[in-house]
Formats: sequence, C-alpha cells, structure tokens
Amino acid sequence: MFSQSRRILIGCTVAIVLAGSFQAAFADTEANKAIMLRAEEFWNGGDMAIMKEVYADDMVNHDPTTPDVRDYDSLKGFAAALFAGMPDFHVTSQDMVAEGDKVAGRWTATATQTGELFGIPPSGKQATWTGISVYRLADGKVAEVWWSKDVLGMMEQIGVMPPTRVSYIWGEPSGVTGDPGDPETNKAIVQRMIDEVMNNQNMAVIDELFATDYVMHDPAWPMEIKGPDGFKQWAGAMLEPFFSNSNITGEMTAEGDKVAVYWSWSGTHTGEFMGIPPTGNQIAITGTSIHRFADGKFVESWASYDMMGFMQQLSAPPKWPIAGAWINLVPIPDLGVIIGELTVVPQDSEGLQFTSVVRSGKPDPTVFGVFPDADHQSDHIGPIVWTGSPAYESTLIGYGTKMSEVPGMLPEIVYISILTAKTQFVDRNSVKGEGTHAFFLASQDVDSDGLPDEGQEPVACFPYISTAKRVQLMPPCVPPPPEPEGE
Repeated sequence: MFSQSRRILIGCTVAIVLAGSFQAAFADTEANKAIMLRAEEFWNGGDMAIMKEVYADDMVNHDPTTPDVRDYDSLKGFAAALFAGMPDFHVTSQDMVAEGDKVAGRWTATATQTGELFGIPPSGKQATWTGISVYRLADGKVAEVWWSKDVLGMMEQIGVMPPTRVSYIWGEPSGVTGDPGDPETNKAIVQRMIDEVMNNQNMAVIDELFATDYVMHDPAWPMEIKGPDGFKQWAGAMLEPFFSNSNITGEMTAEGDKVAVYWSWSGTHTGEFMGIPPTGNQIAITGTSIHRFADGKFVESWASYDMMGFMQQLSAPPKWPIAGAWINLVPIPDLGVIIGELTVVPQDSEGLQFTSVVRSGKPDPTVFGVFPDADHQSDHIGPIVWTGSPAYESTLIGYGTKMSEVPGMLPEIVYISILTAKTQFVDRNSVKGEGTHAFFLASQDVDSDGLPDEGQEPVACFPYISTAKRVQLMPPCVPPPPEPEGE
C-alpha cells in the first residue's frame, strides 16, 4: 500500500514538473515572439531607442544581400540608410514559428523610394517585397539574425533591374486543413525531403510526401507551383542544372503544424538554368522556407532566398577555361562543313579577355566565287571578351589577297573579312556559337589601317552557326613491330 502511494506521489510530482517545464517553454516562446514584434515596431517607425531595447550590443547579423552589415553598429547604419531612401518603409508580420531560443517570421514589406537608396537615385516608385527572418534570442534581446528576402524583386520594382514577373507577393494561403502532426515528426519529413529529393534527386518520393492539393508560395519563381507535379517541376528546374554536386543543409525550428528551415545550398552550374548556359561556376546561396503539414504531408510552403545573389553568381565569368585548342566546325548548307583550328589565349587573370586565332583547314579564298581574284585567305585573329551571361563575344579579322602581277611586289588585299560571334558553353569541353561573316572591299579602307572605314557597309554578309570541341590529350597509337632484318 505504501509503495503504491509512493508511486502515485512520484508520478504526480513528475507530471507537475513536466507541466511546469512545458508552461515555461511556452512562456519563453511567446516572450520571444513578443520581442520579434517589438523589433517590427522599430523597423516601422525608425525609433532607435526601440532598436537599443531589442537588439543586443554584440548581436550578429547574417544577410547575403548586405555582407558588410555584420553587427549592431552596421545594422544601425543600414537602417538609417533604408529610412532615408524609403521614409514610408513598413513591414507586416504574417506568420511566426517559435521553438527554443529561435523565432522564424514571415513578412511583407512596402515602401516608396523617394530618396537615395544605397547609391540608387530616387525613383519615386513603390515596391512590395517579401522575406523570412530567423531570430535567435538571448537574455531578452536579439542575439543573432538570419535574413532571407526578395531584394531582386524590390530592385525590379524601383527600376534598377528589368522585371521578370508580374507578382511580388506571397499570394493567397491554402485552406487545406487536417491533422497537424507533432513538430518532431514534421521535422523528420522535412529532413527526408532534403536528403532524398534535394540532395539525391529522387523525385518519386515527392508523390509520397506531398498532398495532392499542395501549394508553394515562391515570389521569386515566375510560375505557379501546385501539387506534387508542380513541386517536381520546381525542384527539377532548380536542381537539374546543378546535379553534379548539389547539396542542401538546414537548421529547423518547429511549432504546431509548421517547420521553418534556414538552409544553405551549393552546387556546380553544369546545365542550362533559366536561359543561362552552363558555366562550371560553383554556386552557393542561403534561404529560409516555412512548411505547413496536414495528415503527415506537406500541404503548403513559403520560400525566400537570395535570387539576386544567385543570378549574380551565374553571371560571373565561367570557371571552365575557354582558353585552349579547339576544333571548330561550321556547316555550310548544301556545301558541307568547314573545319578549322581555334586557338584561344588568355590576356588577363580574371578570365575576361582572350586573344583568338582561327585557321581554316582548307579555306576557299574566293568565298564561293564572290571574290574570284583572291587566291589566298589569311588566318583570322582578334579578341574574345566575356561581356556577361550568357555568352562570350568575339570579333576576328582576316584578309583575302591575290599575288601581284608585278614580280617581287607584295600581295594585294582584295577584301577584309570580319567574323563576329557570340559563344557559350554546352559543357566543359564543347561550345556553340552563332554570328555573322562580313566582307568589305579593299577600297573601303581609304586610310589603309587594315579596317573598313567608319560608315562602310559590307558588300556581303552571311550568318553562320558553329560548334567546337576542345582538343584533349589522347593515347598514342601503337605502331606495328618492325619487320625482322634479312627477310
């Protein structure tokens, strides 16, 4: 009897302790949410006293769009510049997910750029953009922040960048409901999606993990994402160009039916992405997603990431070297293929400037009878320049000449040949290009500087396409053994 009473007493004590711990944890998360809302008051009013109250003096700031803003003082300077350029800046919290010492908040910002904004002249234009922030709290203050925001969308709306989409907002939330599950189970589902879909490209798992009426809100993506098939298309478009070594890692915060993930993603650009040809560039971005669950499946997601930084990395000069020796092929309709040797030599260490020489295997100096007097065609030489994604641009110059009728005199120039092209990688060892081949008479170079005079029009101009393969080391042939002597 005594032992049974003791067990009951111990059980009640444990229950009271656990209940107290739960209530304390709940109180902590609610207090942390209140601090995040207080931070929102600062961003909406610019009251530096509130900033001092909310943000710790030794706070750490993580924002890929403003890498120099790392601490309290630089964040204060950033805020002052933001308010100067957009005095009516206003942010609205739309969702919060809290666990332990972290709170993830999804928000929408609106502002009119009436002043200079980080060196951008006033545009007078209004912008609406979205983001998700993750706050870590300590001793009642913000100790660390991770920002994910659609800066590209904001820049498009104030006229700095060309528009790529018609909407910059989250969109209407889904009305799908069901059993919310528990946070740890939901975290496990997110981790499985990261491991199997995002890192191992197992798209078949999506049908198992995602509800048929799933909706994803990604303002940076130009297309609607609905259902398992919609997520497959989004994941495939995002991942396929980077399959060679795509990798995502994430830190999770979960509450109720939602899981927030602050993630880091890296990969090598080996396939075409949104019209940008492969470059071989190593890409690394960060972002935050919030996922909502019902009946053990994804039913809704919100994603925010540094699309501007993503596109900037894709637009950097390719890591694959265009310098080298290439075999160039130019098909001529009804006549065959011109085979040439292309040599590209770097002129700087940044991979922006190159010198190229093209030598045709068997050139026709008359250009299919257009210049019957010509009996020789020179190599073509000129610069290849990286002008930004998606292609290199080149201008190569050569000459068609004829032997002088006067013995001992130099050959006479019949025409000036100018090749212009845009070239882009297909993969590390192959490129494709398209351009024009223009011809000018020697008489169109009155000042005899080897170039057609300004304002001169070519006497002939042909479009062309080309492909080229990099010359690589090959194994030597095996010669037959010598015949024995005396036989």
